[in-house]
Formats: sequence, C-alpha cells, structure tokens
Amino acid sequence: MYRIEHTENLVGLAALPLLVAALWFLLSWKKRTVARIGDPSLVRQLISNFSSARFLIKAGVLLLAFLVIVIGASNPQKTGKMENVKRKGVDVMVVLDVSKSMLATDIKPSRLDKAKQLLLLMLDKLENDRIGLVLFAGRAYLQMPLTSDHGAARMYIQEASPDAVPTQGTVIAEALRMANTAFNSKERKYKSILLISDGEDHDPDALKVARELAKDGVMINTVGIGSPDGSPIVDPATGELKKDEQGNTVISKLNEAELQQLSSATNGQYVRLDNVDDALITMTQQIDSVDKKSMSDAEFVDYISYFQWFLGIALVLLVFDYFFSERRSAASEKRERAASGAGLGIAATGSIGTSGTASNTTGTGTGRPSATRPGVAGAATLLALAVLVSALPAAAQNTNGEIRSGNRAYKKGEFEKSVQQYQRAVQQAPNSPTANYNLGNAQFKNNKFDEAAHAYDATVQNSTDKGMKEKGYYNKGVAMIKQKKLQESIDAWKNALKLDAGDTEARDNLEKALREQKKQQQQQQQNQNQKKNQKNQDKQDQKKEQQQQQQQQQQQQPKPQPSKLDKQQVEQLLKALEQKEKDLHDKMQQNKQHVPNQPEKDW
Repeated sequence: MYRIEHTENLVGLAALPLLVAALWFLLSWKKRTVARIGDPSLVRQLISNFSSARFLIKAGVLLLAFLVIVIGASNPQKTGKMENVKRKGVDVMVVLDVSKSMLATDIKPSRLDKAKQLLLLMLDKLENDRIGLVLFAGRAYLQMPLTSDHGAARMYIQEASPDAVPTQGTVIAEALRMANTAFNSKERKYKSILLISDGEDHDPDALKVARELAKDGVMINTVGIGSPDGSPIVDPATGELKKDEQGNTVISKLNEAELQQLSSATNGQYVRLDNVDDALITMTQQIDSVDKKSMSDAEFVDYISYFQWFLGIALVLLVFDYFFSERRSAASEKRERAASGAGLGIAATGSIGTSGTASNTTGTGTGRPSATRPGVAGAATLLALAVLVSALPAAAQNTNGEIRSGNRAYKKGEFEKSVQQYQRAVQQAPNSPTANYNLGNAQFKNNKFDEAAHAYDATVQNSTDKGMKEKGYYNKGVAMIKQKKLQESIDAWKNALKLDAGDTEARDNLEKALREQKKQQQQQQQNQNQKKNQKNQDKQDQKKEQQQQQQQQQQQQPKPQPSKLDKQQVEQLLKALEQKEKDLHDKMQQNKQHVPNQPEKDW
C-alpha cells in the first residue's frame, strides 16, 4: 500500500501551471522581438547558432525537475514488512473466581494469590495465544476481551480481587456463558476456557452450560484450588472470621467433583493446584493440544520512504539542464550558415558585423548569451533548486529516522525507549500520522492508556489514509476499554466500522461493549429501584411507629390498674404476641432484596 506522508507539500504542484504560462509568455515575447527587427533574413543570420528545439528541451527538463522535487518533498512511502506480526495460537479465556472463599488460607498465601501465580507464569508460556479475562463471584464481568497484549493481561490479573465484583457468591454458569461470548461464534475450534475456582456452591446450570459450550468447540480446563478439609474465611471488611446467619464460622471446602464434571464434559482436563509447576505443565500441554490458527497483529506501522529516489532523479535532470546548451553544434551551424549565404548572395565573412547594435539586440532577444554559457540567472535558479532539494526533505528524513529507531526499540520490547523516540518524531512532525500512531501503541504497551488515546486522536485528525484512520479509532477503543470508559470505546469502534465495515474484531468488541453497557444500566436501574423501595418501606415503618406511639399515648391511664385477666386470657394474649412476632419475622425475610441469580451465600 502506497501513501504520501507530507501531503501539504503537494501544494507546490500549483506552481506548475504558472511556470508553463511564464514559458508561453517568454516564447511570445521572443516572437514579438524578432518581428520588431523587421528583416527575417537578417534575424536568421543573427540567431543562426540558436536552437528553438533545444530551448524547449531545457525548459521541459526544468519543469520535470520541479515536478519531481515536489513529489520527493511529499515523501511517497510504501508499507514495510514490519507492520504485521504473524503467529499461530489459540484463543484462551481465563475465568477466575474472586469470591471471598478464594481468600481462604488453606493454600498459602491464599487461594487467590496462588491462582494469580499460576496465571502469571502461564502468560509466559502462551506468548502466541490471545488471552481474555472474566472475573466472577455472585455476578460475572468481562474484565478484558481477547487480546495479544499480555502486558495488559498481566496487569488485570495482578489487580483481581473480591472488590472487582460487588456481588458475592459463586455463579460458574454465568461466567462460562460470558467467556463464550468473547470467542468468534463462527469458529468451532481454536477456543479454550481455563476455569480456576474452589467450585464451592456453584449453581446446577453449570454442567448444562458446559455441554452447550462443548457443541461450540470450546474446551474447558479446570483448576481446583483449596483443600477438601476446608478453611475458615477472613472477611476483609471486618478482619474477622466469616460467619453464617446462625452465627457459625464458615468453612470453605474444595468441590473437586463438580470441577471434574465440567472439564470431562468438554474433553478438557482437571488439575488440583497443589504444586504450581506441575499444574503449569499440565495446563500448557493441554492448551497446546488445541488446534492453532494463524493470526496477525498490527503492532506498529513502518513505512519505507522513497523521497531520495525522486531527489536523485531531480539532481540528474538539473545537471543535464545545466550542461545542455541551447546553441547548435558547430558543424550544424556551419552547414546552415553556408546554405543561407548561398541563397542570399552574401559572402561567408559577411558584412553583417558592421551592424553591431542590431546584432547585440538580436542576440539578447533570442537568449543567445545563456545558450553559449550559463549566465547569472541560470546559476541562481540552479542554486535555489538545490536549496529546495536539501531543505524540503530534511524534516522528513529526521522524522523517519526517529520513527525507525522507535520501531527497532519497540520490536525489542524496549517500550519506554520507543516512546521517547516516537515523541521526538512527533515534535519534529506534529502532523505525522505514522509518528502519532506508533507513539500511541508504545504508550499503550507502557499502560499509559490515556496518553495513547490522545495519540490515536492525533492520528485520526492528521491522516488522510482510510486504513490508518480506522486503526487509530480501533486502538483508541481498546485504550478506552482499559480505562473502563465504555461510552468512549463504543464511539471509537463505531467510527472504525464506518471506515471498514468488514473489521470483525471491531464489530465483536462493539457488541461486547454494548452488552456490558446494557448490563450496567440494568444494574443501576435495579439499584435505584431497591433504594426507592427501601425508602418507601422506611417511610411506612416510620408512619406505623408514629401511629403506634399515638395509640400508646391514648391508651395510657393516669394510674396503673391491677390486671383483671384470668389465666386463659393471658395465654391467648401470649399466643397473639407470638403470632405477631412470627409475622414480623416473615415480613423481614420477604423484604430482603436479592440480585437475580445471586446465590444465597455471600462467600
């Protein structure tokens, strides 16, 4: 794919019509000058060594040199070989349990920390695979879509905690469904889910969901973490041991049987996380057994510049024009003069030389001095063009040098160094789409997502290339999703699809973002409804309490009276009070609000 880096320099092409017009006026002026002399035979004698054809050749060479210089200053480029990184791999969705039961310390330092150690080591083994992350407890959340950016995956895994999921519990079925939505629904292979959980208290739909995923070609590998004997849980909010509704200390146990069923239903493998190295070998070998597909990732753009070829051609043309004379060769001039003399009856020596003034005027009018040797004007023109040759591409050459240095550092994984190189390139050429795009990718690798988004914006604003603008919008969407800015990522992916409707990754990411946005909106609406219901209930309780107080005040007697109730009446009164207490307890149970699909246990 070819492109012009500095399109603003193409405005120089507007001077071509002016130069052609100037040449036409010069030729017209020469004809008028010749006509003013009057005697055609005399004029031919005076300008016998001048060639009109040679003059037009020189003018044409100068115009062509100017055209080539303008094109060279615009720096035509072609996409280099370093743009795409080819690889073969598998799509792996990690489904990580972050419920409070994962804080149990029967596996040191804790179940969750041990799971993180396994995943971080596994990232180094799955360098050619795309990784995604789903965190779940009482609800499941798509924390990171499928990406080859293992640096971002490492960051999200390190930050995983129960705080990432506000609703506690264990809903494996919902987590598996969400992980499946991250895959390409049109494919029936290349897909694997790695489920890490203690398996405690999962809903009965999990096995049914696993069988559905097996039909879609998904392999589920499960890692059980914890001990069958179990361990108490320390509540991070209070620092005390977690207790159930009856006040008993909660003991969380590993449910191996359920995890084994999930893996066997999809031809996967189950392993218990006692030893990290053993589990790492088993899981990586199992994932490697999945069919791999060829993938390519646009990590950075490297363009090969061709301005030097155009400037070389321009230099050759200028040198040719410098030494190419308008004057005829001596032999040709002698032959024409002899023929002219015989026809007019004039001697070879001729007496024309007596009219010195006419000779000088004619010579000047027809441009002879410049034909004989380059005059001051010709040298000035050549010098001006040489300055233009050296000045116009200088900035482009420096900018491309910085970009190439940044590309080399980027390829070596030295992202901080590549950021510095790209920043210098942007300082030299703020409107360069390539420099801004590569800077955004390098900042993205350094987890500076906000700065990356600004660089992608600059790419889109300054680029006239449709493909480059589409890449800028797509990468901006990914940078925004890293910052959990759903609306901004949705807008960016929509703009990317407007430029390239066939971008399946942009479409998939947009659909996932829209689903996540809808869930968040539903969650917010549900929370608002709960608050509203609670507020109404509080008002009703307050009103009833006020009514009860008023009734008690009205029923109060000035002096206490001795009870006149018999034994049977007292028993009836006690039964009525017990019934009221029971009704109140039932009412409190009914008023408890649960999120849909939320487990009864909160650990």
